[in-house]
Amino acid sequence: MIDDHSRLACHLQWYLAETAETFVHGLSQALQKRALPRALMTDNGAPMLAAEVTAGLHTLGIVHETTLPYSPYQNAKQETFWASVESRLMAMLEGCAELTLERLNEATQAWVEMEYNRRSHSELGCSPLARYGDGTDVGRECPGSERLRQAFRTEAVRTQRRSDGTFSLESTRFEVPSRYRHLARLTVRYARWDLRTVELIDPLSGTPICALYPLDKTAHASAARRLHAVRTPTVPVLPDPPAHSPMAPLLRALMVEYAATGLPPAYVPLSNDAPLAEDPLR
Repeated sequence: MIDDHSRLACHLQWYLAETAETFVHGLSQALQKRALPRALMTDNGAPMLAAEVTAGLHTLGIVHETTLPYSPYQNAKQETFWASVESRLMAMLEGCAELTLERLNEATQAWVEMEYNRRSHSELGCSPLARYGDGTDVGRECPGSERLRQAFRTEAVRTQRRSDGTFSLESTRFEVPSRYRHLARLTVRYARWDLRTVELIDPLSGTPICALYPLDKTAHASAARRLHAVRTPTVPVLPDPPAHSPMAPLLRALMVEYAATGLPPAYVPLSNDAPLAEDPLR
């Protein structure tokens, strides 16, 4: 990962495979080392166009531009950088008989930070590190590792099995918590290379609801099922009327509902002992 303006090597690392997982792993380190850029240019390789990469760049607000087909000149700065790697770094490692991946990455980090970024560039007239520091800072603050991991994930919609409350994702069965058994369609967010971080999300706001975990079929088969509590509406119990009372059931229900408010009857009884002039209603 290099900066287009200064040719600064933001991050350089060797991997054993070219996948979306390794691309995200290297890109995340480059973002944390330097800053969050406004745009990113890559070629049209499958790892760069993966759904997790596209979703992550969109979440981080990075415009993703790809090179045009049959236009190698758009990638000229990157090819020049690889020429420096082959002529300088690899030449210094030719005598190493037992070169492991860990040792290679250690040597690469030392070469990038101590020589390449500090050596004067023929076209720039200064070192990439000096040009990067003297230029206008247009980068944004990079979020933490956990936030980056959550960003580079894709979304999918799955149907929940009513029989056992599970669903399938990437040939793996996941268990849905019992409190969400009423949801027929589930929106989940995940990365294909790490199914340990599958989350159930709100499809409208995108807010994570809970984490989902793979189904342990052995424990699921031998475990006792917990009964679901059924909520029944509470119906007020009306007092039984006297046997001789001709009051209608509706009126009895209205009187019970009125008494439940706790308010006194909204009237003033007339007392025969008090004179009419002292009647409070007059």
